[in-house]
Amino acid sequence: MASTKFLLTSQFLGYSSRIDITNLPAGYMVKGSHDVLTNMGDRIACRRGIELDGQANPALTPILSSFDFENHLGYERNLRSYYDVLEYRYVDPVTGAITWNTLKAGWGALVNFQYTTFWDTTELMDVILFVNGSTNVYEWGMGLTTFASATANTITKQGTTTWAEEGFYAAKTGRAVVIDGTTYTYTGGEGTTTLTGVTPDPTAAPHTAGAVIMQAVVTTANSAITGLPAAIGNDLISGLYNQIHIGNRKNHTFYVSKVNNYKDFTFTTPVRKPGEGSLITLDFCPVVFIPQEDTMYVSAGKSAWYITAYTLTSDGVNETLNIKRLKSGLFGGAQSADFVTSDKNNVVFLSNEPVVTTLGRIELVEQPQTVDISDPIKKDMLDYDFTGGSMKYHQRYYYIAIPKNGTYIVYNIIKGYWEAPQTGAFSRFSIIGGELYGHSSVVPETYKLGVGGNDNGAPISAMAAFAYNNHGDRADNKSFNEFYNEGYISSNTKLNLGIMYEYKGADGQYSATIDGADLKYILDANSDGSLGKKSFGTYSFGGRGITADETLAPKFRIILTMPKVTYYEYQPTYWSNQIDANWEILAFGPGSTLSTSGNNPIKK
Repeated sequence: MASTKFLLTSQFLGYSSRIDITNLPAGYMVKGSHDVLTNMGDRIACRRGIELDGQANPALTPILSSFDFENHLGYERNLRSYYDVLEYRYVDPVTGAITWNTLKAGWGALVNFQYTTFWDTTELMDVILFVNGSTNVYEWGMGLTTFASATANTITKQGTTTWAEEGFYAAKTGRAVVIDGTTYTYTGGEGTTTLTGVTPDPTAAPHTAGAVIMQAVVTTANSAITGLPAAIGNDLISGLYNQIHIGNRKNHTFYVSKVNNYKDFTFTTPVRKPGEGSLITLDFCPVVFIPQEDTMYVSAGKSAWYITAYTLTSDGVNETLNIKRLKSGLFGGAQSADFVTSDKNNVVFLSNEPVVTTLGRIELVEQPQTVDISDPIKKDMLDYDFTGGSMKYHQRYYYIAIPKNGTYIVYNIIKGYWEAPQTGAFSRFSIIGGELYGHSSVVPETYKLGVGGNDNGAPISAMAAFAYNNHGDRADNKSFNEFYNEGYISSNTKLNLGIMYEYKGADGQYSATIDGADLKYILDANSDGSLGKKSFGTYSFGGRGITADETLAPKFRIILTMPKVTYYEYQPTYWSNQIDANWEILAFGPGSTLSTSGNNPIKK
């Protein structure tokens, strides 16, 4: 007897919600899919889990801003804000314990910060500058160390590195450190391990050895910044060529500082000199500044995009700073500064349409061009409420947080398609130590993504629902009673398969379970792929994990048998809902033949 010929699907094409799910190629995932991703081996896999980073905090106050930066000393600094608190991430140098500590509190409602970095040419160090809509610019030098001892007017740090080597200010007027909430100014000793000229007396409030010492935040009022209006709130900030750009969301004018001096925005009139500040007036109020290549991209109003351009006069004495408006459609501007990111080639943003759009140079085209990439998920985009969300680029993926819907979406740049939606109430993303983290939109907590097989102790519900398949033949009635499945599965995992015959299961449904412990169908029975022996750490969150055989769970190959049902199209769905599930789909499909009844059931 001749063997059955199976019609297999083994090329996966991402996720789509726009095209009719009965008219897509079989390798597409469709509505209902969630928490699965394409990995480096082009397999569909259950995503990895999340793990709390630092301490838990049950307060119902979402994270509203975040920022990540590695300074000139190689120290990484990560900030987050919520309620009226700005915090920094701290890793204990002895125990490795992670905490999020208060950098400064008492901001009131003004904690949706915008951040940038600046090279202080006097201190010869990186600093973080940030604004929050107030008439101030805030600066943090990023210095962190631990307390050893103190006298009435000195503070000694632990370790042999000097204060300056740990990134503390050495020349700034009124420089100060904070220990256990108390602020101390100092006047010298930065080149040693002991600060001198300390006030008030640090022995008056005894500090224990190992207490964290941080550089105090410096506040500079607009009134102390030359050329910056004293009464206009600073909503936006960014930097290019060590010139700071500041704008207000309700004012058409934005301000550019002198090179190397963010406290001076003045310039010569009528002809501006190189390196001076500038003042630029737009057609609309600015929404975001983001540097790319040698220009600052500016989105304004609901629809407009601009780029800046510096041009020296022929004699090299004077310089113009011009603004050029780019082509953009109605509502083609960025929704907010939080919904803008960049990769090495493009600025990427969520427009007011809403559409996810790349803005960058195309080969042989001089002016930057926009390309809409969210059309395949247009229906989802129209259903989402993007309030309080954000966007981040990381390792060839765009991540978009949509907290109101409790989800985030992922665009796979390498494949050029969208992954299935992911479950997670995040408001912001961070890149910490090269890994992706999510900041909660519900409580002031941060989570590392792509860790282990559970969501901080809870099971992961994952589903891959594929498009209806008619094998390229919509009009002929077919049948099968065998269904082939191939992939990888750990011994602790139970993977469910569901099949709907005809649209929404009009002609019936079938379900079965593939058990990773059933050795009859496992091709590597001597290798246990459970979590205790096959680490999830070898798989990255975005599905880009190592694909060498030793990192995979055992392979399975199984043909499921079922009663024969006639159909014109069918929809297969794989799913699991458990802790430590570990499965990947490589190929599937039925042993389908034309039905002996032909098309009589639908003839009139």
